[in-house]
Amino acid sequence: MNTPAAEIDPTLEELRIAALVRQAPLEFARVVYGLNDRANGRAGTMAAEEVARTLRQGTPVTRERAEQRARAYLPVAGQEHCPRCWVFNGIKSPLQYREATDERPETGACKICGAEYATSLD
Repeated sequence: MNTPAAEIDPTLEELRIAALVRQAPLEFARVVYGLNDRANGRAGTMAAEEVARTLRQGTPVTRERAEQRARAYLPVAGQEHCPRCWVFNGIKSPLQYREATDERPETGACKICGAEYATSLD
């Protein structure tokens, strides 16, 4: 279920944003691993396949550009976007949220790349 930002407690919204911001450096590491894997002949790893997918879309992937994007990742409350799409492609793909249940925390999923991020402490 996609919860409108106006209905979310401001403290919870801050936690959601903080959880997403912590993901950007991890996505940068994914770029670095993917580039290294491809350079060393390991094209079958998940990270290398993610780099290949981005290249097929026509977006060059460099360590420097990914680092710049990771540092610049700053989602806005109510308009949160996917850290992976941003770091790899510079695209602000919106996240779709599922509310927390007893079995799992709240998650934000990207329909473009398939990434899913836990955005609550539950």
